[in-house]
Amino acid sequence: MTHIFSHRAYFFVLKVVLFLMLGATTSCHYYHNTATHYNSYFLAREGMNKFETELFQAHQDDYNDVLSILIPIDTTVTLTYKEDLDYVITKASRPIKFHKSSDFIDECYLLVGWVRLYKGDYENALTTFKFINSKFQDENSRHAALNALLRMFIETKEEANMNLVLDIIKQQKTPYNKENTKNYHLNLAHYFRNNNFYPEAIKHLRVAADLEDKKIYRSRYYFILGQLHEKIGDINNSYVYYSKSRKISKTNELDFQSDISARSMQPVNFDDQKQQKKIDKYFEKKLKDHNYWDYRDKIYYEKAQFEMRKPDYDKALHFFNESVQVSTTNQTQKGHSYLESGKIYYDQKQDYIKAAAYYDSAVQNFNESVYGFEDIKARSENLQELAKYTAIVEENERLLKLYDMNEEERKEFLEKEIEEEREEIILRQQYAVENEKKKQKPATSSSGSFSNQESKEFYFYNTNAIAQGKAQFLRNWGSRPLEDNWRRSNKMDFNDNQVNLGNQNANNNRRNAQGEKNKEGNEEGENEGDLFADLKSLDDRIAEIPTSDDELAQINTKLGDGVFGLGKTYLYRMKMNDLALENFFRMVKQHPQHEMAHEAAYLIYVICKTDDSCDENVAKNYLISHYPDCLYSKILVNPNYIKETNERELYIEKLYTDAYKFYNQGNYNESDIKLTELFTNYPESDFEIKGRFLRVLLIGRTTKYYKIFKKALEDYLEKYPDSEFDEIAKGMLQEINETRLKNGYIPGRYHEYNITIEE
Repeated sequence: MTHIFSHRAYFFVLKVVLFLMLGATTSCHYYHNTATHYNSYFLAREGMNKFETELFQAHQDDYNDVLSILIPIDTTVTLTYKEDLDYVITKASRPIKFHKSSDFIDECYLLVGWVRLYKGDYENALTTFKFINSKFQDENSRHAALNALLRMFIETKEEANMNLVLDIIKQQKTPYNKENTKNYHLNLAHYFRNNNFYPEAIKHLRVAADLEDKKIYRSRYYFILGQLHEKIGDINNSYVYYSKSRKISKTNELDFQSDISARSMQPVNFDDQKQQKKIDKYFEKKLKDHNYWDYRDKIYYEKAQFEMRKPDYDKALHFFNESVQVSTTNQTQKGHSYLESGKIYYDQKQDYIKAAAYYDSAVQNFNESVYGFEDIKARSENLQELAKYTAIVEENERLLKLYDMNEEERKEFLEKEIEEEREEIILRQQYAVENEKKKQKPATSSSGSFSNQESKEFYFYNTNAIAQGKAQFLRNWGSRPLEDNWRRSNKMDFNDNQVNLGNQNANNNRRNAQGEKNKEGNEEGENEGDLFADLKSLDDRIAEIPTSDDELAQINTKLGDGVFGLGKTYLYRMKMNDLALENFFRMVKQHPQHEMAHEAAYLIYVICKTDDSCDENVAKNYLISHYPDCLYSKILVNPNYIKETNERELYIEKLYTDAYKFYNQGNYNESDIKLTELFTNYPESDFEIKGRFLRVLLIGRTTKYYKIFKKALEDYLEKYPDSEFDEIAKGMLQEINETRLKNGYIPGRYHEYNITIEE
């Protein structure tokens, strides 16, 4: 009985001990989870959310380009939040050190990895995310770490590693949860957007947008989808997504941008005037709304985009110009308006000179962070090069045209030219005044020469506005005769190079008073504020016309330079073979004696080798027959020409080197033999002058008479006055004085040599 009791008591005590031990273990695990989840990890996670929210809000979006799907990781920006990131890593590291049994350690490691990624510490971020993926069993954390690695390699543009991570993700057996699925598709959409693979970006962003719960992000993703569809020309879906974004937008900026973008992309039957007028009315209402006064540049920009859909490129140019003129502080928006105008002139009108001006203005207004800035800048530089050579060609063609005219025709041509330039100055001045008014007043002014109706058209395209501008100029300034040194009775005031837009009546009174003084002979201020001060006079223009054959030849040479420069710019910079050929053909036909004509002929041959528009053999034969002595022809005739020439040059160099070596050794006869072969077989080689001077030195070493040596020096200096041995030869000549000539013999010259020159 006692034995049985003892056995039962033993098992009872054992059960109690095991229960207490298990309870203690469970209680300890619960403590670590609680301490981590509701303390350190909670604070770290909140700190990370705060940082990412501030980073998102601080990001400056360019709504004229496809918005960045994920905020780029730029350490110059993220490191300004160093204290916030240090706080996160401090809190996230504490559970790793003190609560290792917690179920939230993997989440803490994720936060540590992200902090390192934001700081640009990619090596340690990589180590952290790989550690999570290999050491923890929680599939969601492992998937989140793979997503983080994917994002890191996208940001660092390591495509090989990115593809490696994608392969690992595809091998995962456990499906991604909703959050990880969303982030995976956001990463890929971000990658494809950055690389201009818009259809792929659309595919992934659609999935991510539908999985996004927060409206502030979902509305942004819808807006980006609208932009992406617009980029690929899918107008209907672009309108759909812009409209979706507008309906759920939580910010005024995105609401405005999505609203006007939706209107510019709204499906329209352009044969239906009512539909067009409805959209025009919408834009006009926005422009008149004082709440959108600072957004008028964007409204005009979208209005221009709508016109491009018709397409009506002239109206689009007008509205892009209006966007520039009403712009206040948004330099990037102004840059996009210039850029779109440049694209119209480049792609549609093929007016590369005007395109050059607009691209240059775009570059001036963009900063380097604008997407595609380097490509825009490169095209601008190419167009500037094109504009430079075009200006050279046009100016020299003008001078040749004037040269062929008689005196009466020249005068008529130049007077008309001056008048046109004056009219352009007047119109630009009037246009500048009107644009200044647009910036200063909410409503379009109905006074002056511009009515509300007129202001809807580009000023220089509106003949009525131009006529009224001329009339207003005549009222303010009076009629000006077309003559040199003309006198202006009225003047416009300028203050710090800006037009004074003060009281017009007061200005007129002041101008009239100034005019009376000028009539009385007071001309002290006649050039102050002169609207036409920089206009070239008739006499100056006439003086530029060539009058002699030399001047005419110079003009033709400059024209040839311009034509050849245009050809090379079209070929190498613009990649336009047809226009390059056009200029090269012009070069060889009109300027066949130009120093670069042979190269133009060769470039025609090069283009014809790959271009079916011309015959390769014809180009080759033309080059060889017209420029047989140029290097290109010699190579075409003899493909081994370069090799043979190099061997020839090496042999010539060896002849001279051997001659010089024998001279130094005192073997003058052998030296002379080498020089004789050099002069006889290879006349006018690169070693001709050096060899001739060495022959003079040989004469000095072998002849008995000063007279012969002096004659050799004088002959050398006469034939090669600017050689590298000029000073040495003159020094030797000065040492042969009258006494030495009288004595006749050179001391020590008593040996007989085959090359000795006797008197």
